[in-house]
Amino acid sequence: MDKHILDRFFSLACALSPENLCCDGELPRAEVRRKYNRLTKEWKALETKLGRKVSESEVWAAYERRNAV
Repeated sequence: MDKHILDRFFSLACALSPENLCCDGELPRAEVRRKYNRLTKEWKALETKLGRKVSESEVWAAYERRNAV
């Protein structure tokens, strides 16, 4: 996976974390749902571009490997 796609997957994985998705409980449920749908749609578009499914754990592992000292 190239750096640009990995960075975008990582950004999406961070945005999909519960605390970021609901802004620590500040967003109304309907807004959380819209945000989740938008982010997962973008995730699926990246998977289509890559030609395969990508799990969040794969993204975290690849990002850790890339940034290992």
